[in-house]
Amino acid sequence: MIRMISPQPYFRSLFLLLCLLRHASSDLVGDACGQIADGDPNVDYAFCVESLRPSASATARDLRGLAAAAARLAAANATRADAAAAAAMRGRAEKMGRYERSCLESCQELFEGAAEDLAEAARMVEGGRFEDAGVRLSAAVDAPVTCEDGFREGGIASPLTAEDGDLFRLAVIALAINARLK
Repeated sequence: MIRMISPQPYFRSLFLLLCLLRHASSDLVGDACGQIADGDPNVDYAFCVESLRPSASATARDLRGLAAAAARLAAANATRADAAAAAAMRGRAEKMGRYERSCLESCQELFEGAAEDLAEAARMVEGGRFEDAGVRLSAAVDAPVTCEDGFREGGIASPLTAEDGDLFRLAVIALAINARLK
């Protein structure tokens, strides 16, 4: 007579393991965000944790994975900022002066470049090329600042302030985590 083993204990063990891994990842995010927030005035602990925990909890097992996840998150944000700049141009085309249009076009180019830099930085981090990743991450940090400066210099209110702020903060987080890997 063959005796059937219940799969229930295995599912419980698997569930417990997944819960522990998720908790360990959450601690990784909290610990890393705490360390970089203490060392960098541009990093807000709450923003760092709220931004990284949802995406990094499932994928990041160590600081290297967290740095790569942060860079990918910032790259996705740069792509959204690019779309917001395009939408601002479409939505205000008739009311927009040349200078404002020029600023929005420049911001789009900056966001496209930042998205590429951030995606490449994530690959570099995964490959252990931390210094090269740092160069790409630094360039991405500059993109939203340059975008805002263009509007400010022309005395125009930027329609992209929120997008620029988020991109800056996410890129700084990725850069700060990467700096701990060197």
